[in-house]
Amino acid sequence: MIKKILKILFYLIVLVILILLGLYIIPPGQESIEYDYAEIEKDANVSSKVGWYTAETGKNYQVTWAAKRGLQLNYFDENRDELKNLRVLPIRENEFDTNGDPETTEIRFTSSHNDSLVIMDVKTSKTELNAAKNDSLFYHQEEIEYFNGEVSLAGLLLKPVKDIKSTAIVIIHGSGVSDRDSFWYMYQADYLARKGYTVLLPDKRGCGKSQGEWHTASFDDFADDIVAALKHLESTQADEFSKVGVMGISQGGWISHLVNEKYPGLDFILDVVGASTTPNEQLRFEVKNEIQGSGAPGFLANPLSLVFAKRARGKRKIWWDKNGEFDPIPLIANSDTPVLKVFTDEDENVPVESSINRINALLQENRDLPVEIKLFEGSGHALMDKDTRWIRTDYLEYVSTWISKN
Repeated sequence: MIKKILKILFYLIVLVILILLGLYIIPPGQESIEYDYAEIEKDANVSSKVGWYTAETGKNYQVTWAAKRGLQLNYFDENRDELKNLRVLPIRENEFDTNGDPETTEIRFTSSHNDSLVIMDVKTSKTELNAAKNDSLFYHQEEIEYFNGEVSLAGLLLKPVKDIKSTAIVIIHGSGVSDRDSFWYMYQADYLARKGYTVLLPDKRGCGKSQGEWHTASFDDFADDIVAALKHLESTQADEFSKVGVMGISQGGWISHLVNEKYPGLDFILDVVGASTTPNEQLRFEVKNEIQGSGAPGFLANPLSLVFAKRARGKRKIWWDKNGEFDPIPLIANSDTPVLKVFTDEDENVPVESSINRINALLQENRDLPVEIKLFEGSGHALMDKDTRWIRTDYLEYVSTWISKN
């Protein structure tokens, strides 16, 4: 009994020390962010390689503009082991490098009547894959530039091959550094584009070829960036789509509802694995899960989460001061735009239970709100299928079907 009491006292003393250290004695250092901006691709020789290529095996490969210099080579599959996502840097007119060694050529393009893509095996210098260009496949690609005031923004626009009016979707990134090279986003954009939607996958401000800073930006700034994208589509592609919506993923879910307030013409909102709480509440939940996952006693998790959450906010104080208390519920309550809220039951980043409870409470007050909740069981924040270890297909199918009905 005495040992048990002493053990509890020890934990309490440690807890008090950690709280004092975390809150008052050792202030967190401010995070330093260095921005490495790129420019829109202007080399016609590089841009001419963009397109679809069909191999002798029947597999189809995408070559597209990278968020930084050069190109990106993608192969889309439902199984993680079969995916391909390579940065392709030009070293000579039709020769490209993928491994950082300019002395070796892994990618070659031939400029005959029918352009082809040749992938070389670095070790043997033998042809690993030969694929012919097939631009009529799936969708067309454009690298576009648009502006939010003086901030230059960029992105990848995917457009249907068929000359029909489609539905346009602008993707809103989650937290941190994120651009079109993130294959998790690109995979979802590709899926929707293959279904016939017009999809804009931007480079988030401060990332890829988009200017500005993300670590000091407010949700209003991010929302204004997306409004600028919507207005660009409206002015340049209006004849090509009949409806337009946004797909906010993770942190982008919060921003999607601000976009809806700022852009009256929005037809739908996809809020995917985004919290319905404030960012401050979401952070405490995430930190608490990390503490419990590290093996700390349960009674320490709550007080320690307050300390570590405060320190996390302190490292990027400007951002948290601007965004920490943002509440999406009033925006949802005052809108008649259809919303699909996607959650997963094993999400360790988002307080799913309290988020769903807040939405349900809102729907109890106003049963006419066009808000649908969809919970996918057996996945975490990244919506992964445990068998394929990649984005679950039933989620993508559900989203595509929901868009077509709204």
